[in-house]
Amino acid sequence: VTPIPLRTLAGEPNLLMLLQPVPESFGRSAEAVQEAYRDYQQLTLGRSGLKRIYTITLSLTLLLALLTALAVAFFIARRLAAPLLILAEGTQAVAQGDFSPRQALPANDELGVLTQSFNRMTRQLQDARGAAERSRAEVEAARAYLESVLAHLSTGVLAFSVDGQLRAANHGALQILADDLAGFEDLALEDWPRLDLFRDTLVEGFANNEGDWQTQIDLPVKDSSPLSLLIHGSRLPAVGGGGLVVVFDDISSLVAAQRTAAWAEVARRLAHEIKNPLTPIQLSAERLAFKLADRLDDSGREMLERATTTIVNQVEAMKNLVNAFRDYARLPAPKLAAVDLNALIREVLHL
Repeated sequence: VTPIPLRTLAGEPNLLMLLQPVPESFGRSAEAVQEAYRDYQQLTLGRSGLKRIYTITLSLTLLLALLTALAVAFFIARRLAAPLLILAEGTQAVAQGDFSPRQALPANDELGVLTQSFNRMTRQLQDARGAAERSRAEVEAARAYLESVLAHLSTGVLAFSVDGQLRAANHGALQILADDLAGFEDLALEDWPRLDLFRDTLVEGFANNEGDWQTQIDLPVKDSSPLSLLIHGSRLPAVGGGGLVVVFDDISSLVAAQRTAAWAEVARRLAHEIKNPLTPIQLSAERLAFKLADRLDDSGREMLERATTTIVNQVEAMKNLVNAFRDYARLPAPKLAAVDLNALIREVLHL
């Protein structure tokens, strides 16, 4: 199509159009080019809109991805932190003395195994503490019982450390020694300021004996007769910490009883030896009076009778004296009677 210089009657320009047939392939190509050009024009016109759509789409996608990542991270962090929080609470509880098991997680990963192991440990600690408390209670009960027994013993008991320092003394020891042993706790046995004989006896006993030893002393007492003390010393095994133990008792009454028994035996034998010749003497005097009475005159018979009577009377007096001396060595006759054993035991316990 091209314009020509000739105009129409109306003054409009004339156009000359030349039509020429072309191959069909050229026509399709031309149509494709035109269609592509139209599409390009449409894309050019909608470029800014598509850009905004793509921007919004990508932004939404990125936001969703970020939220998803945060949710996944929170879930994973909570899953990872839950056992750690349980362990943290458990350690704080254990530090405060609470060994009760914590909440166990069913997970089979390392953290779950760790929490289960921690719970087993706390249970074992709780069992161990319970056993320790029971053992401590038993030890305290045994110690209280032993202290009660020692406090009510009339026998004196002294406990020393390995280096000879006084650690404990029962009431019986203080009563027998008539001394409160004040100030002796931090002193070695050799440095005791009082009870010299008792102190020297203990020092010598432990110095000369590696095992148990026993001795007897007469402890002087002011304004009274000496006390006969039977002392027994022992060394405690080194396994339990070692130490020294002294047990002593006042056997003055026992010694007095032994002396009385000895004198009683002497009296019995002496009475027997004295009484043996008295009967022959009495019989001989009576026989002399019987044989010589008819051979003497009245004055001689009277003198013989007085002499024999005196001999017989004195022999009877000697017999009475010997019998009394013999009875001193004889135990009194027992008096048998029915006794309520339960009442007797209760009476002894009250003492």
